[in-house]
Amino acid sequence: MRNARKLKYSDLPVQACVGTADMSVQQTDELFEREACLFEWSFKTDEEIPMKKRELFIENLKLRFEIEELKKVSFIDSATGIHNKKYLQIRLGEEFARARRYGFPLSSIFIDLDDFKSINDIYGHIIGDRLLKEIASVLEGLCRSEDVLVRFGGEEFVILMSDTGGLEAVMLAERIRKKIEDHLFFCGDIEISVSISLGVSTLNYGDFEYVSDPEELICMADKAMYVVKRNGKNNTCYLPFPFEKGNPVHSGVTELRYKRASF
Repeated sequence: MRNARKLKYSDLPVQACVGTADMSVQQTDELFEREACLFEWSFKTDEEIPMKKRELFIENLKLRFEIEELKKVSFIDSATGIHNKKYLQIRLGEEFARARRYGFPLSSIFIDLDDFKSINDIYGHIIGDRLLKEIASVLEGLCRSEDVLVRFGGEEFVILMSDTGGLEAVMLAERIRKKIEDHLFFCGDIEISVSISLGVSTLNYGDFEYVSDPEELICMADKAMYVVKRNGKNNTCYLPFPFEKGNPVHSGVTELRYKRASF
């Protein structure tokens, strides 16, 4: 095609659209899947295109980008600014399939704030929400870029870690616990110190033969967290998956004790 060139999306204000689009609907859809947001824009200089047709194309293009932005926003927890449970459900399925395919370990940490209800009762829910946002910020600073950090609900957080074994996950959980325990949170003029209970679980290569539901990983970490709650809080517990039905002992790390918790 004569006089064809490639333009970036940022180079396409309404004024710049002086030709007609030869893109098909399928090609247009592919535009939004490209990481760099580049697309092929072809136009003819020897044809006059009605202004309304050009304007309609631009409006459709803007609408598609707005839809993509809304999709991104739907995965963000408005109170803390981190990802939400909906995002975890999608990533959990993806990481579970990847770990099973390539034999990577997949770990999760379930985090619950200790006695958060009393904080809301004493200081009010607005302060409680500010505290959750600060805690989310601390957690973000301790997670790797490839980790998935989400607000699971209420005062609960989950970290999903690909290619991470149980020992590594417990070490991270303990760093998080100690950081939160030593951190003084400022919510306006109010200073608050909090503690957290953490449960850790890992799917290793052999576990995928018996575990078919990705959510079992989160459920096991949740159970581990409740072990901590029953044993004094402010601690970390690791619970392994049974290697096979009827066998409660997992190959590798089977038990990790910290401070007061008993398993």
